[in-house]
Parts: sequence; structure tokens; C-alpha cells
Amino acid sequence: MSILGSPQKGMNAARYIKLSLVLFFLIAVPLIWKENRYITTIFISALMFGIWGVMYDLQIGYGGLINFGFAGFICAGAYGSALAAHHYEINPWYCMLIGAAASGVLGFLTGVVTLRLKGIFVGLATWFLAEVLRLTISNTPGYTRGMLGLAVKPLPDMYGLNYSRAELLPYYYLLLAFVIIIFAIASLMVHSRIGLSFKAIREDQLATETLGLSATKYKLINFTTACFFTGLIGAFYAHYIGILTPDPTEFGVPRTVEVLTVAYVGGRGTLWGSILSGFLLIGFQEYFRGLGAWRLVMYGVLLITVMIYAPKGISSIKKYIW
Repeated sequence: MSILGSPQKGMNAARYIKLSLVLFFLIAVPLIWKENRYITTIFISALMFGIWGVMYDLQIGYGGLINFGFAGFICAGAYGSALAAHHYEINPWYCMLIGAAASGVLGFLTGVVTLRLKGIFVGLATWFLAEVLRLTISNTPGYTRGMLGLAVKPLPDMYGLNYSRAELLPYYYLLLAFVIIIFAIASLMVHSRIGLSFKAIREDQLATETLGLSATKYKLINFTTACFFTGLIGAFYAHYIGILTPDPTEFGVPRTVEVLTVAYVGGRGTLWGSILSGFLLIGFQEYFRGLGAWRLVMYGVLLITVMIYAPKGISSIKKYIW
């Protein structure tokens, strides 16, 4: 028994060591270079896109759910939180939960409407609903300020931490805590019976339903969970950035393409690959910032290259990374 058990213990120990190194890197680097706001900003952007990529991977990599309207759920979380704080004077900490709930409810309702569809039709339906939401916000300036821009309150101080926008580190470590919690929940979910159901439905929905599992039920669980956490990070983004406009580059197809690229480059069905991909692609984006819109073309080229030469994403070369 000890001979059989020792390799497993060794693998677990190695996994914990790798996890500790990653956490040390994420905690230490922004703190060491805390005077360099640019580095902290890059880390915040990389973590946001990384965890959005994780949620997209949960949908498409595990549930087989195509979501071309992903940016709409970011928008729902951001505006849900911002409007609650702006119009109803609710504490912004609670507003983030309101934003997450708004996105989760929208995800549930979208799922009820679309998840009986299959394949590309689900993606088109989610894209249509996301665009309806964005255009509704654009055309109701009396309530949402539309393209004029909605000023968003910063998070109040808590536990002696100053969340004014002059201080980036508190926002970074708050986001890091969210990322750790969301990633842990997603990992527990995909390694549970629910996760096995996701994979079974993804591989063969008809065969799974003949075994007595409700494909619609598990798709709704997947879609609603992913949208809830997407909205939570969208709410964080609203209070972090300080002003919202329903611009397509923020809450339209370009944003969805960026998140989709993060998930695909990281590797579908891995979760952790999206975090690594987030840092890679945000670094790539910042390096080529001067190219403007051409960066999206380069994103497309990078995505095609990865799909040809590393179909399982950069997670498939993890042994070389470590």
C-alpha cells in the first residue's frame, strides 16, 4: 500500500509546490514594484481576462455551450452594480453582489430561452441578447447616461484599506482574492458529479439523456454559474475603472473575441490555462498597443496558430512551462 501510495503523494506535493510558487508570484510581484503603477495595472487586467477566460472555458470547454454574447454578461454585472450605487445609494460592496446577481439572473433567463437550441444557434441567440442589452443602455441616457458615460463610485474603505482610485494595490489584492475563490469553486464543480454531467452532455447529449440526466438542467447550472461570476468581476471592473459607456469595444463583440481567445489559447477544458493565457495575451496586447485595431487581427492570427500547432492550447505544453 505504501509503495502504491507514494507516487500519488509525490504528485500532490509537486502540485502544492507549483500552486505555492504561482501564488507567491501573484502576491509578491505587484508588492515589490508597488511604485510602478503600470505593472499593477497589467496584473489587474491579466487577472480579469484570465478569470473571464476560466468562466468561458467552464461554458464551452466543459459544457459545450457556445456564448458569443459573453461581453453582455460582463456589461450586466458592471451596470447592475454601478446603477444600484448611483441611483439607490447602496453600499458599493453590496452593489457588486447585486451586479453578480443581475448577470446570473440574465444568464438563467437566457439559458431558459436558448439552451434548448443546439450548436451555433445558441451562440447567435446569446449574441443577439447581449447586443439588445448594450443598445438598450445606449438609448436610455436618462437612467443609464448612455454614451455620455456613467460615473461609478469607488469602493469604500474596509479594514483600513484605502480603495480610492489613487491606490491600485487594494484593488489588485481584492481581485486576486476573487480569482482564487472563483477558480476554487469552478475546480470543485468540474471535478464533482456535476462536472462529469457537463462532460457527458458535451460529448453526447442524446446518450446522456437516455441515462436519465436532464441536459437542460445541467446546462442551466453551468450557464448561470458562469454568468454570475462573470458579472461579479464585471462589477469589480466598474468600480475599478470609474466610468462606464456601452461602447462595443468594452461590452461588444471585440471584448467577447478577446475573452474567447484567452480561453482557446489557454486550452479548453483546463481552467488554469486561461489564467496563464491571460497574462500572455495582456502582455502581448500591451507590447503591440501602438498598432491599435490591428491587435485584433494579430489575436486572430495567434488563435489560428495555436489551433493548428497546439490544438489543446498552451496548457498542453505545461511540462515545458514548468
